[in-house]
Amino acid sequence: MLQKRHTAVFIDPEISIVDKLMTEEWLCTITHSALTSLEVADTKSIEIAITSDEKMMDLNLRHLGIDTTTDVLSFSNANLPNKSFVSDKESVIMSESIGEVVISSPQAERQATDKGISFIQEISFLLAHGILHLLGQDHEIEDERIEMENLHRKTLFAMLGESSIPIEVNYLA
Repeated sequence: MLQKRHTAVFIDPEISIVDKLMTEEWLCTITHSALTSLEVADTKSIEIAITSDEKMMDLNLRHLGIDTTTDVLSFSNANLPNKSFVSDKESVIMSESIGEVVISSPQAERQATDKGISFIQEISFLLAHGILHLLGQDHEIEDERIEMENLHRKTLFAMLGESSIPIEVNYLA
């Protein structure tokens, strides 16, 4: 029997949601579309957290040593701890999840305004970017950047259809 993809979503209750279209169900749907377009097995999924600038700043400081907020962080499960230290239930959950994407809702709102796109489009942009990093994509050197930008456009189209067309994907900016 095929396993169904299960995306775990956490939306911080302390943040105000700018667009009521951003629900757990919507995030799961666009995540499924993104992972399917990237040919990720149906048994694999991600965890998503939508949080505040303050929590994002804390994560950024703890994990990257940068004392400021950021828009998106990705935490891969590629370097999982030895499974002998986790329960069977935790082991199943971790083996299905390729990692976690954390997005700052306030930062996404500011960036959407700056870019002249909707909040939903910016959340999708950030989620796609985070997913690509979980899958090992990077944009540090020119060839990688071009490949990741192309995959990002493809992923956004899978997530949003034609409403993704106005979203600029250019990591040089």
